Amino acid sequence: MAKPIEMKIIGDHVEEDSEVSEMVTRMEAQADQELAAGTVTLRWGRKQIAVIKRAAAIIGVPYQTYLKQVVFRQALADIERADAVLARKR
Repeated sequence: MAKPIEMKIIGDHVEEDSEVSEMVTRMEAQADQELAAGTVTLRWGRKQIAVIKRAAAIIGVPYQTYLKQVVFRQALADIERADAVLARKR
């Protein structure tokens, strides 16, 4: 179990520059749009999900993070292999 983080409150007010505040608000809105545009839903059986969660736990990451990492690595490997095959055919 993770050790709790000790925090000390040293103030109750933060003054922000209005330009910085507006920029952060714009960037947050843009990030929200990008995340919404990139959502993927997978329908898997309970046994498949259990295997993924077990593997993620062994690695020490949340299972959704694990899925993203594994799928991304595999996609890169597939693209690299396909490029190699196509290069040999030329």
